[in-house]
Amino acid sequence: MAWSLLIRGGTVIDGTGAPGQRADVAIEGDRIAVVGPGLGGEAARVIDATGHVVAPGFIDAHSHSDLFYLGCPAAESKIRQGCTTEVVGMCSFSPAPVHPERHELVRTWAGGIGARLDIRWETFGQYLDVLRAARPCINIAHFVGHGALRLASLGPHDRPAGPDDLRTMERLLQEALDAGAFGFSTGLVYPPSAYGTTGELIALARSMASRGGLYFSHVRGESSMVEDSIGEAIRIGEDGGVGVQIAHVKVAGRENWPKMDRVLKLIDDARARGVDVSGDVYPYHAGSTKMDNLLPAWVHDGGTARLLERIADPAVRRRIVEACLVAGERWRTVSMGAVGFDEIQIATCAQRDLEGMTLAALAKKRGMPPAEAMLHLLLEERATVSMVAFSQSPDNVTKVLAHPAIMIGSDSLGLATGPGPHPGKPHPRMYGTFPRVLGVYAREKKLFSLETAVQKMTGLCAARLGLQDRGLLRPGYAADLALFDPNTVKDEATFADPHRYPTGVPYVVVNGAVVVDGGRFHAAGTGRVLTP
Repeated sequence: MAWSLLIRGGTVIDGTGAPGQRADVAIEGDRIAVVGPGLGGEAARVIDATGHVVAPGFIDAHSHSDLFYLGCPAAESKIRQGCTTEVVGMCSFSPAPVHPERHELVRTWAGGIGARLDIRWETFGQYLDVLRAARPCINIAHFVGHGALRLASLGPHDRPAGPDDLRTMERLLQEALDAGAFGFSTGLVYPPSAYGTTGELIALARSMASRGGLYFSHVRGESSMVEDSIGEAIRIGEDGGVGVQIAHVKVAGRENWPKMDRVLKLIDDARARGVDVSGDVYPYHAGSTKMDNLLPAWVHDGGTARLLERIADPAVRRRIVEACLVAGERWRTVSMGAVGFDEIQIATCAQRDLEGMTLAALAKKRGMPPAEAMLHLLLEERATVSMVAFSQSPDNVTKVLAHPAIMIGSDSLGLATGPGPHPGKPHPRMYGTFPRVLGVYAREKKLFSLETAVQKMTGLCAARLGLQDRGLLRPGYAADLALFDPNTVKDEATFADPHRYPTGVPYVVVNGAVVVDGGRFHAAGTGRVLTP
């Protein structure tokens, strides 16, 4: 038998959680043909995997690369980690649908995290066609964002959805599902998704229940109100008749850290009574988002232009500071709790010399209070600043990682090192999430076995999405593979120096094409837009 690719001598960890076995893997075209010991026969290419694990390609359960695919279809920083599939359209953000008269509004909305969308579509289906034509190197499972649905129906305004608005959102959601969306996501700390009521979200969930759509939620608050917010997400799934995925399970703000055990118990109790609920986590105690998310939701009402008008007004600035400043040293928000200005770092902005600087250091540099320095920066940059914030407990991160219903999601972008579509000092999770799980949490901390680590990054997520031919290493499945050295795999990216690829992942195969080959990257363009 002649195969296109034969991988010999590795330890196969198949994504089910079962113990690894010494076996060869034969690939024909874009499919796994045979898995077994001592395979004979001819092959166009043979890779010696001795001393390495051969695993299914990792699935990033929570990614934001969709805002960058058209500028960076290679998604190199993800593929070099061993990722072959990304789940995108998260936290209410998706590039489609777009109201024909609101292109600029959507561009500004996405621009807050550095995206530069050249919008050539209106419907979700049209957008997916543009995405396919870009020939991404990675597979893509896309959700539609609740924020995008709201912008296309109600605009950026803080008001309840009326019956006509709800019908429009339901229609747009159905069109997205028809085109290939896996469900819809919320970002209930991000306007305009934040303006949606629980009843609105239950109605949208019910409208897709018969289609098997999944409700993927960045919950309404991850700090003081985290328990109520997790409860709301569970209720939306339970009352709406859909599965629930809780995005980046966390408890933010030092004063709230003791709540983590109760948060996990909420998930366990819901699962025990039959609610289909799970979640994802990234293996870091810092998060990253738009800096304008430090402002209360009412400041965002009407879009970015209105936000800038408000923070230019000294009286409004005083109102914001009075609402959020704690003891002159910390800034409190619904999403992060109270965080010190020395714990908030500028990730990206047009003033390149400020990238990597904390707000405390910025305040000292400019000779003004930290809150004022932050508001001035947002004005100068027209709210296009991203940040990294150290708001979580490392011990809580470990607890969430260990939970059997939690899979791995980077909550990040696919980038390339050095100058490119998203330079600056972004969160190192963009380059190191999956090797960090393998190297730090499986090998060094021994939090779980290597087989469990791989399962959390492959089979668990594939089952969640209903992908019937990915996430496991079996004959007939798609030839998405990651080869790594279990003794040396390591995340090299740091907060100070984030644009560094990991080590110990010498080969990555996407739909049969060797995209990372002996540590060298080849943009094969063999990724696919997956559909349910």
